[in-house]
Amino acid sequence: MALQGSKIKQPYAWAIVLVLVVVAWFLVNQNDPVVEQPMALPQDHALTILNTGSDKLRKAEEVLAEANKTIAGQTAESGAAETPPMAITAWRIANADSTAMPVPNGVSIYEPVSVDMDSPVYPSPGEQVSLPLPGGETVNATVKSSNENPNGDYSWRGYLDGHGADYPVVMTYGGNSVFATVTTPQGSYTLESINGSGWVYKNPAEFELSDPGKNDYLEVPHTHNHD
Repeated sequence: MALQGSKIKQPYAWAIVLVLVVVAWFLVNQNDPVVEQPMALPQDHALTILNTGSDKLRKAEEVLAEANKTIAGQTAESGAAETPPMAITAWRIANADSTAMPVPNGVSIYEPVSVDMDSPVYPSPGEQVSLPLPGGETVNATVKSSNENPNGDYSWRGYLDGHGADYPVVMTYGGNSVFATVTTPQGSYTLESINGSGWVYKNPAEFELSDPGKNDYLEVPHTHNHD
């Protein structure tokens, strides 16, 4: 009877051994990269992934293009905002034949000018004015103050750019005449015009105002009464 009982229990023992062998094999080969094989994707699924990637790339390129346009527009607006306004030209060098008034006595450096009297541009404080001078030179001045007189005359005062307040500029517009004085490191200049036509000239130095050897003052004779 004992032999028969041992024969009955033997299949269970073999089953337990087999389970233990399978568990051991699984534990040994669980992290083995050689055992694990990559799963092959179906061809249709691979094409879907490629097409999805292409769509994402195309959308990314479109977003980048829009971003570049926005940046370019902002840069253009910023550049336009930083660009300083154009200077107002107070007068223009003209043809000497069109000048009706004569050149003042003692002046040797001058240019004929024309001033727009039909639609004059009166500069306001903060604006820049361009002033053409004899010899092809042009200087700029910034308006500091302006004034309109009761009689309709308009005048402004400013200073030559780049020199602080060392070189003042004054310009006055009348009904049919314009007068201006411009001081520069090279000397002072005057503009005179009537009906839009006139001259801009360099003011002569003091020694040029009188003839050589002649006094530049007037002598007043004294009278004496004699008894």
